[in-house]
Amino acid sequence: MSEDLDDTWSAAGDDERVVTLAELPVGALFAARYRVEAQIGRGGMGTVYRVLDEKLGEAVALKLLTLQSERAIERFLREVRLARRVTHPNVARTHDLGEQGGVHFLTMEYVRGTPLDDLLDERGALSAERLREIGAQIADGLAAAHGAGVVHRDLKPANVLVAEDGRVVLTDFGIARATSAESGTQTGTLIGTPHYMSPEQVMGKTADERSDLYALGLMLYEMATGVLPFDEADTPIGIAMARLHRTPSDPREHVAGLPSDLADLILRCLAREPDARPQSALDARAAITGGSIARAHTPSSGSRHSLYAPVSVGACALAVLPFSYRGPSEHDYLGEGLAEELIDVLSRTRELKVLALGATRRFAEDRDPARIGRELEADVVVDGTLQLSGARMRLTVRLLQSDGVQRWTERFDAAFEDVFELQESVARRVAEALRVEVYASHHRHTAPPEAVELYLRARRLLRADIMTEASAAVEMLDRAIALAPDFAPAIPAHAIASIRAWWGPTPDSEGGRKQRAINSVARAERQAPELAETHLVSAMLAVQDGAFRKAATSLARALEIAPTMVEAHQYLAELQLESGRLNEGRKRMQLALELDPSLSICHLALAREAALRGDWETCERHMAKLTQKARTLPVLVSELRQALYRGDTAGVKRVADMLDDGGGEPGKRMRELARVAVDGQGLEQAFEMMTLIPAWLANRRFTSLIQQIAIEVFAAAGEEDAALTVLEQCVAGILIDIRWMRTCPLLEGLRATPRFASLEAQVAERAADIWRKG
Repeated sequence: MSEDLDDTWSAAGDDERVVTLAELPVGALFAARYRVEAQIGRGGMGTVYRVLDEKLGEAVALKLLTLQSERAIERFLREVRLARRVTHPNVARTHDLGEQGGVHFLTMEYVRGTPLDDLLDERGALSAERLREIGAQIADGLAAAHGAGVVHRDLKPANVLVAEDGRVVLTDFGIARATSAESGTQTGTLIGTPHYMSPEQVMGKTADERSDLYALGLMLYEMATGVLPFDEADTPIGIAMARLHRTPSDPREHVAGLPSDLADLILRCLAREPDARPQSALDARAAITGGSIARAHTPSSGSRHSLYAPVSVGACALAVLPFSYRGPSEHDYLGEGLAEELIDVLSRTRELKVLALGATRRFAEDRDPARIGRELEADVVVDGTLQLSGARMRLTVRLLQSDGVQRWTERFDAAFEDVFELQESVARRVAEALRVEVYASHHRHTAPPEAVELYLRARRLLRADIMTEASAAVEMLDRAIALAPDFAPAIPAHAIASIRAWWGPTPDSEGGRKQRAINSVARAERQAPELAETHLVSAMLAVQDGAFRKAATSLARALEIAPTMVEAHQYLAELQLESGRLNEGRKRMQLALELDPSLSICHLALAREAALRGDWETCERHMAKLTQKARTLPVLVSELRQALYRGDTAGVKRVADMLDDGGGEPGKRMRELARVAVDGQGLEQAFEMMTLIPAWLANRRFTSLIQQIAIEVFAAAGEEDAALTVLEQCVAGILIDIRWMRTCPLLEGLRATPRFASLEAQVAERAADIWRKG
């Protein structure tokens, strides 16, 4: 260590060196919390270190800023507080900001990876595919920031990190504007880096979102060609001024094979007039991906980031009750509807465990916070009253501790069409009261009152989770989108409704419902890629077609955006359980059940998993939650399979007698299989039915499930050859249920056959491929 650095810190033992000045040696402890591990960057704004946050036990980036004037400090605090509102996987999260020994600092998410400028220095021009992958994620990060009202103003490759897991992360939002105050910058002076400035920045005009898109265009140009369009000038000011007088050359002059759609986008981004550029980062993103988000929206296919989502949520459990509604009876859906919208916003908060509406709905009448806290293990409760008068709403919200102590209350007034802005405001106030951060919405959800009403009514139908209501929800959402084509929340909601309508009990003989679902999901991916619901519905569709790796990627992305989205946890848990990731799958399914104890599908999944390992006590505990109600077809099918596993002939007959035509075509087929299990009658017809499944059930996932049940029935009846034949059909489809193949007690006799061994190897490989790196 140099002598002058020795003089800048005082020793309190080798392990407790307390730093007081801005030059930090490795091993030093800064602000009594951050242990320096390495210096990782230095620039005009200050120095960056990788440090261990000893309070949290994780690595973070510590940036010491060279700010001295009061004006610069004030602007720094204001800009960074604004930037902290942005929480998105493609934006480095700002954790803390403060001052220590006269040195102003901030801590940010530490991203293990390579700055884009180093990558370009090393490789030069990138392939079009790699450009799309990186560019789309940059645009995603910009969309998140712009949605929160944050403009970068100094976007450049040095502020873009390409992580080892494939994620692309933007850094230093707001800092350029803050540090510009250090030298007394006023309107009319430059903010930014000359190579990547927009024309309006060069002229000292106000920069907005389109200025960031100009910088994006310059980076895309550099990634495509390996050069910048105005770098022939000899000085930084000459480079900056060149864009006011010259048109950039077509990037295809440098790279003849560059796809035309990319070249056209780059030149649009580099338009001198802001109005001629793409008008949003989402527009740019759609153009980067060529109209398909599948290729570039998620990190690279070998990325842990793209396939893994934490099986944990925030420690503070929060329950939002349906709001008490006072107003005309025809709008009584609003109490639950607005509570659900608030839950959706708060679910984007990593520090909270936000319970689903299904968990809190039963407390709509008895709103005792102590009972809610006890039964749901909730720490805090959001309660409120909604009044509707004409086109105006008044929402009075209270935040209560589980012991009944009121922590905060506030009244909010809004027009009906401003319901989404209202819920964002309520969520921010709740988050502030709990001292946590909440995601900013990336969309301004503007729509006429009629469209908002149709959307909320459709969501009410979807909450009922009745297949026959899904078509009515589709029709309502069709009308809402016709009134407001860019009404973002309605777009993935329409896709979810369309998929559920496709799954309805009547055959989709002509494939019309399936195609509508595919088209609706594609629209959601194009128009609302920043919404968690879009990634959920992408996964729902992918699962039905056997694209399980894509489904896992989409679900992980949904949970990055909304860590307590219960449906995403449930879907991902099912994939994990079936593909043999048992420990994580059980934990995730249990988490989904904690978030929404009313979810029957979670009880069914955990009961099945327990049955496969012979834990009948656990299985019966979960089934008891379901058999207290009217037995639906999935519950009856689960009871049938469990009776078969246990060799309970009386139980099989009891369930067979309960099956009727109420389940539509699938229910009819289940009854026929149950009769085979009872007395062996109808075996030949049942076997023939298995060959005809595609004619009446276009859904490949449901086809696989019915085939599995048939295999169990045939095996229980001693018809091993029939069972193996149907198993071959099932494996030729999309089966990934390696857990079932290896542990189902009815398959014991099949496992010794060469035919089974080959089939098991195929399914094991398919299941492993979902999570395989590379």
